[in-house]
Amino acid sequence: MLFYSLQKVIFWTDMDRFRPLMFVLFLLPVRVVGYFPNGIEKMAELALQIRHLTKSFKGRRAVDDLSFTVAQGEVFGFLGPNGAGKSTTIRIMVSLLKPDDGDIFIFGQSVAIHRNSVLKDVGALIERPDFYLNLSARQNLNMLAGMEAIPLEQVDEVLRIVSLQDRAGDRVKTFSHGMKQRLGIAQALLGHPKLLVLDEPTNGLDPQGMKEIRDLVRDLSDRGMTIFLSSHLLDEVEKVCTSMAILHQGRLVTTGTVNDVLNQAQQRIVELEVHPIEQAETLLSSRKDCREITRDGHILRLQADPENLPAINRALVEANIDVRAMIPQHSLEDVFLSLIEDEG
Repeated sequence: MLFYSLQKVIFWTDMDRFRPLMFVLFLLPVRVVGYFPNGIEKMAELALQIRHLTKSFKGRRAVDDLSFTVAQGEVFGFLGPNGAGKSTTIRIMVSLLKPDDGDIFIFGQSVAIHRNSVLKDVGALIERPDFYLNLSARQNLNMLAGMEAIPLEQVDEVLRIVSLQDRAGDRVKTFSHGMKQRLGIAQALLGHPKLLVLDEPTNGLDPQGMKEIRDLVRDLSDRGMTIFLSSHLLDEVEKVCTSMAILHQGRLVTTGTVNDVLNQAQQRIVELEVHPIEQAETLLSSRKDCREITRDGHILRLQADPENLPAINRALVEANIDVRAMIPQHSLEDVFLSLIEDEG
């Protein structure tokens, strides 16, 4: 059986010159088949499965044999420095680029084989959103909804979700950068997607704008949506994501829950509350397993490998130093730098 579905692709090119070409429509046939190969049932439990994805540009591998999975209902952080291959991966996910090798499955279906039927369940904000600036937020979304045969009732619904209902009648040119980002997420929510893909959604935002996006992501997650969030901001991923993958030079460095990834740190910052602090500082400075020792009031901070912490504590006690607290501190930044250093 053949049917046709309408799929939008939004290009963020030179919108000032080509604004009338903002929406490009594809009317493509999609074949629906009744047979699923072995393993599809298990794959359907996953929101996203990336298998051996590879993409090169002019001989340089932007994505190199990339494989990982995202379970339904997760807020998944896709972390890596600029140029790591994150945006290339996302563009392949939403069929804006074709891979050289490998495939992506969304809710158990191949993007390459079932492009249109798969992407009906995906909403995406890639790079920065752009709109008709002299139209209101509601007019922009009404136009987009009409082009995709989406009930107009959804426009007010998504405006409420992103907390723009009070500004729905205002021209977009009066919006702050953060409000435009939220409006971009609103357009991605049209059609009630099950998977929301956000590519660097907090780029260029002030702290308040970043918090608004963070709160919005949490709210969408509470509604049961699976969210794939690409970012180079470690702090943002640590605050909002449940699981993550770290990408470097197109290759997967590690993946897992945020807590599991945090526990992979090769070394940790340790805070020590000790007395007398001067004697403790002298002793620790003489040990090779203690590095970067600094003093902050009544607290000593140092870097140490996790397996060396019992020996450090024992040495302090044997020197009649009162150890009142030994608190390992590790952040995603520590882990990221440690893993990238190992990878490099």
